[in-house]
Amino acid sequence: MFSLVILGLCLVNAFSQNVGQLSLVFQWKSLDFEWPGHRVKHEFIKNGSFVPENNIASRIKVYNGSVYVTVPRLKKGVASTLNVIIEKHGKAILRPFPSWSMQTIGDCSAIQYSHSMEIDPLTGWMWIIDTGIGLIADPTETICPPKLIIYHINHRRIVRTHVFPDHVASRSSLLNDIVLQRVDGKAVLAYISDSRQAHIVTYDFRSDKSFRFADSSMLAESPPSSVVHIGNKSYPQTAPVNGIAMAPDFRYVYYSALAGTSLYRIPTTVLSNPKGLFKRSVRKVGVKKSQSDGMTFGTKCMYYGGLSSNGVYQWDFMKDQNMAAGPDDITLTSQVLIAHDDQRMKWVDTLAFDNEGSLWFIANNAGSFLVETMNISRTNMFVWKLYLGENDYLGI
Repeated sequence: MFSLVILGLCLVNAFSQNVGQLSLVFQWKSLDFEWPGHRVKHEFIKNGSFVPENNIASRIKVYNGSVYVTVPRLKKGVASTLNVIIEKHGKAILRPFPSWSMQTIGDCSAIQYSHSMEIDPLTGWMWIIDTGIGLIADPTETICPPKLIIYHINHRRIVRTHVFPDHVASRSSLLNDIVLQRVDGKAVLAYISDSRQAHIVTYDFRSDKSFRFADSSMLAESPPSSVVHIGNKSYPQTAPVNGIAMAPDFRYVYYSALAGTSLYRIPTTVLSNPKGLFKRSVRKVGVKKSQSDGMTFGTKCMYYGGLSSNGVYQWDFMKDQNMAAGPDDITLTSQVLIAHDDQRMKWVDTLAFDNEGSLWFIANNAGSFLVETMNISRTNMFVWKLYLGENDYLGI
């Protein structure tokens, strides 16, 4: 059974009868795709290009009623790394996005390994980070350099492809999560976590240039902060900076290591400047209630998955900002667990808002997936929707 607590302090409409409504939208024992034909699926299985137990839904975004998910190539046999969920014959399956041809391993113009993406609701542009790694499990199979693909969903065309220079994101990088910043009303800056090299990468659309920052705040922490406990199992983590979140006023980017509980922030005025004084400007905001993978901002609150708590936390950002001595002195204080299920919310991976006030999130038990073989006789992945009456940080 799930338990749910809603404080209502952040909510746009705290008295709505729908606020706090939690729905299980999709669930899978294993993922399947919309194949061009039965013979194609059979051939993919035969040659090892599709191994069902090696496919895990990770990042999620919602745009115009469509739900997009990534399936990172963490193990062999991932047929398509970026997809949109469709329903066929009463079953939720994945349609490769934007096409099957864009999923071809070895074609450096295609998407090799997408861990995450972001969608600008004003333009319909999907900013896709492609780490370029064919397989994390076998680094010798690194195929293409990391890149950023900006794809116009509505016009079905690539707007731009930026191949990162090696000194910004090398072939040993793992581009993990992405947020966007608006300048004069337009999303022109992207900030990306590199969860292997412990960097934050900046991309400026206006100049088509990229650069990176490194700091000790991006590194993995020591135990016990780096050990995720789920039930009676412990999962020691070593991953550095992972989840990042953009404040709704676009003044700060918040970030945290997967292997750690400390939350930091850096001004976007620094992060957007290749000569920005990062070390002088970074600030520890506080300590999260649990280690987290993804995190995101609404218009008033920040949300993150509690890996050791099997649920989702809400940080009442506006409340703590109002209690601060000044606008730049906020401290992470008002945290509450707003959704929890010990069985169906193991490892809340990522979170995203739709345009109707609901927070979507994926729970996929990734800690177990990375060290064990997925048991596809039981349900392993869950997509939840929680109505909060709040918009995305990029929302209109």
